[in-house]
Amino acid sequence: MPKAKSSHKNASRSRHLIKQAFGELLHEKDLAKITVTDIVERANISRGTFYAHYLDVYDLYTAIQNNILETMEYGIDTLGIENIICDPTEAIRLGMEFLSKNKQYYSLFVNSSHAGTFFSRAFDVLAGKCSVFFDSVFDNKSAVMLECFMYYTLGAYREVLERWFSGKMDCESDECAQYLTSFYMQSRPQELLDFAKKTKEQTEESDNKA
Repeated sequence: MPKAKSSHKNASRSRHLIKQAFGELLHEKDLAKITVTDIVERANISRGTFYAHYLDVYDLYTAIQNNILETMEYGIDTLGIENIICDPTEAIRLGMEFLSKNKQYYSLFVNSSHAGTFFSRAFDVLAGKCSVFFDSVFDNKSAVMLECFMYYTLGAYREVLERWFSGKMDCESDECAQYLTSFYMQSRPQELLDFAKKTKEQTEESDNKA
C-alpha cells in the first residue's frame, strides 16, 4: 500500500511539473510551436515520464481542457441548471472567480491558435444541458425560441470572455461578472421570467411547510 501511494504521488508530481512547464512555455511561444522536447527540458524530466502520461503536446492540451470542463460541469450540476437559467448570478460569479485565479495561465491557453476548440467544447456542455432542460419543461415552440435565446446569449458571453482574457477589457472579474449577469437578467424572455417566478413561489411554499 505505501508503495502504491508513493507511485501515485510521483505521478501527480510529474503531471504538475509537465503542466507547469507547458504554462511557462506558452508565455514564450504559440502552442503549435511547443514540442515535447521543450517541455521535458523545462520540467527536467525524461521523455519516458512525459509519455507515461500524455501521447503528445496536443494530448496534454486536451487533458488540461478536460480538467477545466470537468470542473465547469461539476459546478453546473452542483448549482442545478434550472437555478442557473432562472438566475445565473452565482454561477457567473464562481466561474469568473475560478478563471481569475488562473487568468495569466488561462489567458495564454485560451488565446492560443487552438482556442476555438476550448470555447466550443465549453459552451457545448452548457448548451447541451440547457437544451435538455428546455425540452423537458416547455412546449416545442417555446423550447426552440429559448434555445435561440441561449445561443444568442452564449455567443455574446464568448466574445466578452475572449476580450477579457486578452486584456482588451479593463475590468476586474467581479465587475465583468456583474455586467454579464445584468445583461442576462434584463433580456430574459417572458417564458423564463414566468418559470423563475413559479419556481421561486414553489420553493417558498416548500420552505414554509418545512
